[in-house]
Amino acid sequence: MYDKKKLQSVILIIANEIDRICKENNIKYFMDGGTQLGAIRHGGFIPWDDDFDIGMKRNEFQLFLSACESSLDSKQFYLETVEDARYGFSFAKIHLNNTRIIEDFSKDVDVHHGIFVDIFPYDNIPDSNIKRKLFLLKNHILKNLIWVKAGYGDDTQKRLVTYKIFNLISKMFTLSKLKKSREILIRKYNNRETQYCFTSDYPHNLLLCAWLNDLIQYKFETTSFWGVKKYDEFLHTLYGNYMKLPPVGDRVGHSNYRIMFGPY
Repeated sequence: MYDKKKLQSVILIIANEIDRICKENNIKYFMDGGTQLGAIRHGGFIPWDDDFDIGMKRNEFQLFLSACESSLDSKQFYLETVEDARYGFSFAKIHLNNTRIIEDFSKDVDVHHGIFVDIFPYDNIPDSNIKRKLFLLKNHILKNLIWVKAGYGDDTQKRLVTYKIFNLISKMFTLSKLKKSREILIRKYNNRETQYCFTSDYPHNLLLCAWLNDLIQYKFETTSFWGVKKYDEFLHTLYGNYMKLPPVGDRVGHSNYRIMFGPY
């Protein structure tokens, strides 16, 4: 069993680097998901949590990727994006070099396996209920084809019939073609105003676009990060009664990680 407190402290090294780059380049970001929940309910990490999630509107996300080319310390950190050949997600990761964290879901994939922070781009989705359902269906199909084509999935998932079907279909396409098709799809509505936005790899979390325009800083451990000002609506949408602690048996991290902290 790894030291969760130590992992959280190492993750903060990455999060602080992201915050520095955003601050220096006037880029807006917000704590996403359980990270925002942790800031509100615990003043930092959820005690049993083992990751840190950041969200950005698509235009801010693209600015961030560009800023990393000159601002990110490439000796200490690695930026992984959809441009990496075998990487199967639409969001980005900042990894800490000379560390290693192996997740069951990605253990067989030729990607960077350093300890990381996820950075999620949020894209507009159509307001029409029919168009939205069709849009989300296309995204679901492409997302799963990409994951299977790239080799993601734990041993249990790879035995599922649905996995085998997606694997068979994926043989008709190259991975780069599938990724390009998804990028075109998820950015399709960014040139118009819509009520909701989403992030492709976690499409069930639909956020009001207006929430992402109004951000404030929140205490997080010994520092602070930006988050959604209307956190109550935001967290209720994601978790319902978010201030109620889950049962003790459910207070677990995201994965059975195997971790090497290297010099950290």
